[in-house]
Amino acid sequence: MDALAEGGVDAIRVDRLAKKLGVTRGSFYWHFKDHDALLRAVLRDWRRRATYRLRPRIERADATVKDWLKELLALPYSGPRAERGAAIELAIRLWARRDKDAARVVRVIDRTRLTYFAGLMEQRGVPAKDAKGRALLFYAFLMAEGTIVVDNKDEAMIAACERLLLDP
Repeated sequence: MDALAEGGVDAIRVDRLAKKLGVTRGSFYWHFKDHDALLRAVLRDWRRRATYRLRPRIERADATVKDWLKELLALPYSGPRAERGAAIELAIRLWARRDKDAARVVRVIDRTRLTYFAGLMEQRGVPAKDAKGRALLFYAFLMAEGTIVVDNKDEAMIAACERLLLDP
């Protein structure tokens, strides 16, 4: 995943990884049948982490739906792990533009996230007919926010976006 975050899918090369890990190519292939098997393992790992590990992090018993959504909006600013996660997300999305297996996994993740966000919106009182559209806007904002690079985020701007996205 580090190689993916740093150089995209083209950086996931057996020779480079074996050298970095201090193992032989042969021992590397003990774990993976071939390069495609390694790439499939990367996609499986990202799929597992991309959605299913997020829920326990944001869903606290005492949190309101608005708290959950605000927590999600804060993720891009939550530190080095968030930056690494954004780099991995971007690399996988770029990979998905040219690879059908990666595209399939991205579609599953996007569908899962959108369904989840729409459910959170509905729990907050947004009518079901509006929840899907608002979930898409929320998700698009969240994805874009993770890729926008500025020195200082304007708190008033973020507050305005939160009102627009979270108020029913």
